[in-house]
Amino acid sequence: MSSQFMVIRAKEGNLVSKARAEGEMKEVVKKIVIEALNLWAVDNADFTVIRDPQYPVTAKAPITKEQYDLYSKYDLQRTTNGSVMFYVPVYIISFDNMYVEDNYLDKEVFVVAPVVDQIAEDVIAELAVESTKQDVTSEEDEGKEEEDTAK
Repeated sequence: MSSQFMVIRAKEGNLVSKARAEGEMKEVVKKIVIEALNLWAVDNADFTVIRDPQYPVTAKAPITKEQYDLYSKYDLQRTTNGSVMFYVPVYIISFDNMYVEDNYLDKEVFVVAPVVDQIAEDVIAELAVESTKQDVTSEEDEGKEEEDTAK
């Protein structure tokens, strides 16, 4: 069965592009992996594909019948705070990354997930952007450590 998928590209904390692809999930992911392989700097970065079969998406209740029909395909649950939660499969394809001390930093990724609705699309886009943001506090801490060392 052919379905629609969102393909989101993020780089260094910024949304680069949003696109749609149609097909079987495995085939769409493989196509994006090939695209990412062509962008991969082999000498400077690892190449990883991480599959999260249940990435949580939260929506405020009450939801419409249409939303219920969409979300129930993805293990729809009520939460204790008056929202609903459902889980979508997500693939994160990282082709530009580095190690900063003991931390792994994705600089650029593609994220592939099924198209559900605008709420899910916003959550998945945020995942892509957040996964490529450098931790600002660690940069500030490094700057303070350098100042302390210089004294």
